[in-house]
Amino acid sequence: MEDEEGGEEAPGVFWLKVAAAHDRIFSEGNKTALKHLVIRLGIAGFAIHLLLIFLAKTLPHPPALIAGAGENYLVAISTPFNFILFYEVVTLIGALHESTTKSIAYQFEIVSLIFIREVFKDIAEAAEMVTKHTLTWEALPLFVDMWAGFLMYLLVAVFQHVAKHSVVQMGAAAPSHARARFVAQKKGVALGLGALLLTMAVYNIGLFGMDLYRDAVTGQTGLAHVTTFYNDLFTVMIFTDVLVLILSIVVSGHYEFVFRSAAFVVSIVLIRFALTEGYPFGAPLAILAMVFGICVLLVFNYHMRIHHAGPVVQHTAAPAVRPIAPPARD
Repeated sequence: MEDEEGGEEAPGVFWLKVAAAHDRIFSEGNKTALKHLVIRLGIAGFAIHLLLIFLAKTLPHPPALIAGAGENYLVAISTPFNFILFYEVVTLIGALHESTTKSIAYQFEIVSLIFIREVFKDIAEAAEMVTKHTLTWEALPLFVDMWAGFLMYLLVAVFQHVAKHSVVQMGAAAPSHARARFVAQKKGVALGLGALLLTMAVYNIGLFGMDLYRDAVTGQTGLAHVTTFYNDLFTVMIFTDVLVLILSIVVSGHYEFVFRSAAFVVSIVLIRFALTEGYPFGAPLAILAMVFGICVLLVFNYHMRIHHAGPVVQHTAAPAVRPIAPPARD
């Protein structure tokens, strides 16, 4: 579709339908309904987990399915966080069509919540050592994850502060039709990512269900399948960010924008490595990734200020002109 005045290509009918479908699915009403559902599921999961732990502690010979819940009530604290993290992931997908910095900020928030969730698991393990008065260096991951989560929380705030004080971008001067098409394309990517997210969630829930069935039938405890939902999520986000980078060249092909987006991809790759690495390398890698993202954004803002200021025009002072003396009178 060609614009009669400027000759720029406007979003086609297909992309307009994709954008409309995105707006319906990720509407404020649906987000509010999902939030209420997550709250209910979080409370229900928390209560069920506490009940299973109570039965595991009180029954003389609990079934393997109940004994697998453990005997430490503190372990149940991490259960609601799984639902909260899922909601944050959906929020990230819904905001994918917005600015790149906002999408990266959401990804930083998710990884910080993942580490905080790990803190509750570490607390449960350290609590047993405290009860038995056998606190050793094995409790060190608790303090590492705790302070790492706090530093990530601080770095997310710093990143948002730096992004908030960005100057006017050169991409704002791109034709409106090109920008509208780019936003529609990002909404299409968000729909595809949402469908993939649901598939990954169903797959991991299926693995968890198979483990529960195995425990109930064979009497064995422990998970035979290790769920890698969030590791796979950030792997997908790496390719998603690269795809968005390629699509953004149409409206912001300047060197500063391309380098910033590519560097953000590097930051997400480091986060992906941090989630797969165990103690003690996981937390420092995640913090390094956030610090790198902040530094990239600071340099990007510096580039934008240089372009916003424009070239410096040097004014050469005009040579002084001596006044002509009046002719002397005789």
